[in-house]
Amino acid sequence: MSDGNTCMELALEGERLCKAGDCKAGVEFFEGALQAGTEDLKTLSAIYSQLGNAYFYLRDYSKALDYHKNDLQLARSMKDRLGEAKASGNLGNTLKVLGKYDDAILCCRRHLDISNELGDKVSLIRPSTPSSLFSDVLS
Repeated sequence: MSDGNTCMELALEGERLCKAGDCKAGVEFFEGALQAGTEDLKTLSAIYSQLGNAYFYLRDYSKALDYHKNDLQLARSMKDRLGEAKASGNLGNTLKVLGKYDDAILCCRRHLDISNELGDKVSLIRPSTPSSLFSDVLS
């Protein structure tokens, strides 16, 4: 897959394919980007996030969970609070689908707490808020 392409080129093609609705092909490019490697931790975090989202869309929740966990761990290691909030929200969504509601609620609360702390109003209205994410569970 990498045939001389850089990690960034492969990741951008993966993103384009996913946006076009071909997540299966997009995953191949994201996986190729990981194999090509990068020293840029922000790029690596974005690839983990995109892979998690693509696998979620493909209903491979186990792989989605793994990549969102990797993204969360990387965001924490970089002390990227916004990245941690986003990864926590993604992780919460995945845990909810897997029926792990207590863990999902913790992740979504962490997402909201960090978003509040940062004053990130866009993240505060994301559909991963506990009230919308768990309306079917809590009502």
